[in-house]
Amino acid sequence: MLSLLRTSSNIKSVGYQLRHVTMDSSISKLKHLFAGAVDAVKPGAMFERYLRDESVLRQLQIADKNYHLVGFGKAVLGMAVQMERILGDRLTSGCISIPVGTLERFRGEHDFQLSKASKIEVLECAANNLPDEAAVGAARKIQSVASSMTANDILCVLVSGGGSALLPLPKPPINLSEKLTIIKQLASAGASIDELNVVRIQLSDVKGGKLACSASNSNKVLSFIISDIIGDPIDLIASGPTVQSKFSNKDALNILKKYNLVDKLPKSVEEVLTRREPYQGLDVQGEIHLIGSNKLAIESITSKATESDLLAIPMSTCVQGNVAELSQAYFEFASAIIKFRQQTLTESEFIEQISNNFKTLHFDHSKIPSLIDALAKNPERDILLVSGGEPTVIVKGTGLGGRNQELALRFSVECFQQELPKGVLLLSAGTDGIDGPTDAAGAIGGAEVVERFQTLDCGQSVEEFIDNNDSYSFYKKVDKGRFHVVTGHTGTNVMDIQMLLIP
Repeated sequence: MLSLLRTSSNIKSVGYQLRHVTMDSSISKLKHLFAGAVDAVKPGAMFERYLRDESVLRQLQIADKNYHLVGFGKAVLGMAVQMERILGDRLTSGCISIPVGTLERFRGEHDFQLSKASKIEVLECAANNLPDEAAVGAARKIQSVASSMTANDILCVLVSGGGSALLPLPKPPINLSEKLTIIKQLASAGASIDELNVVRIQLSDVKGGKLACSASNSNKVLSFIISDIIGDPIDLIASGPTVQSKFSNKDALNILKKYNLVDKLPKSVEEVLTRREPYQGLDVQGEIHLIGSNKLAIESITSKATESDLLAIPMSTCVQGNVAELSQAYFEFASAIIKFRQQTLTESEFIEQISNNFKTLHFDHSKIPSLIDALAKNPERDILLVSGGEPTVIVKGTGLGGRNQELALRFSVECFQQELPKGVLLLSAGTDGIDGPTDAAGAIGGAEVVERFQTLDCGQSVEEFIDNNDSYSFYKKVDKGRFHVVTGHTGTNVMDIQMLLIP
C-alpha cells in the first residue's frame, strides 16, 4: 500500500524557488504544447510534409494506371481525404475501415471531409477499440479489393495505429470471439504492443504481409504508414498487413507461455499455432512510406517550448515499461536534477543517480553529457524534458482509467511523499486523445494534485484509486478536472507523450 506520509527528499528550499511561472500558467503551457504536437502529427500536416519529396509524389501521378485505396486505423479518414485530393480522377475505388463515430466526430472539419462524389466506401467498425463482426466484414471487403487487382492497377494502402482492431480476419477455424479473448488476456497481463501484434499476425489471414499477397496481381502496392509503435517497426504497425512477417507460430507460442496463457488456449487457436505452414513470400512490387511518427510530435514540442524560453530537451521516443516503475524513475530523475542544480550533488553523483533512471525510461545514455552541459549553461531557465513511447499498466482493479492517467497519478504520489516542489509537473497523454476506455487523453501529475485531493471529502484514499486502476475517476474529482488532459479524438495516433517540467 502507498503511504501518503511525507518523507524528506533532502531538497533545499533556500536557493531553489519556482521561477517565471505560476501553477496555472504551467498547466496551460503543457496542455498548449501537447495540443500543438497533436496538430503536427495530424494526417494533413504529415502528408504535406512528406510529399515535398517529388520522387514520392511521382508514384501517385502515373497517368495510365488505375489507383485503388484501402485503409484501416484511427488516422485513416484524414489520410484518405489527403490521398483523394492528391489522386483526383486517377482514384478508381476505395474502402476504409475506421472507428465507430469518426465521421460524426469530425463532421465539418475540412481535413476530414471526403468529396461529395467520393469513390471511397467508409466502414465504421470496432466499437470501443475492439474488433467486432463489422470489422471482420470490412476486412473481408478490403481483402476482396486487393484480390481484384490487375497489372493496370496500383493499390494504395493507408495504415495507422488502431489498424489491428479494424482489420480482423482470423485464420479458420478460429472465430473472432476466441481471438479477442486471447488478445484481451495478453493486454491485461501487461503484454507490450509489439507482443500483441506478433500474436495477432499469427492468428490472422490478412496481417503479416498477407494483404499484400492478396494483391499479387497488381502493378504495385504503395503503403503509407503512420507509426504508433516504439522504434517504428513497419512489420508490426497494425500488424504489418503489407510487410513480410519475420515471426512464426513458435514466437506467438513463446509470448503466450511468457504470460502463462498456453494452457488456456481454445482448441482452434492451438490447432493454428501448432500446425506447420509453408513459407509464403511476398510476390508483389511494393514500396513502404513511413510518413509520420512520435518523433515529429516531440520535435514540435521542443521547437515551440524553446521559442517560449524553456530549456527543452528531447530525451527519447522509446519510453516503455510498467507505469509503476516509470513514475518512480521520472520522480527520481526530477529530484536528481533539482539537487544537481542546487549543487548538493556532484557531477559524478548526478550521473550515478540518473543512470538507472535512464535505463528504466529507455533514455539514451549517450545524452547524459549534453544534458549536464545544458543544465550547467542554463541555470536560470525552466527545464522541459520531452519523451515519447507507450507505457503499459497491469490491470488488477475494476476502475476506469488508462496508462497515462495512472502514470501521472503515481508520479503525483511520489512527489507529494518526497516533498518535491509543487511546480514540478509531468504531463502524460496519448496523441490519439483517448487513454484507456475514457474521454481523456491523459493527465498532469505533481505534488499539488495530491494536496488538492486531500481537501476533498470523497471517502477514498489515493491508494484505493491506484489499486483499483481508477485514475480517471480520481482526476475527475480533483479541482473539477483541472489536471486532466482532454482533447477528444484527434484523428491521429503516434503513441504517447510525456513532458517533465522542472522550474
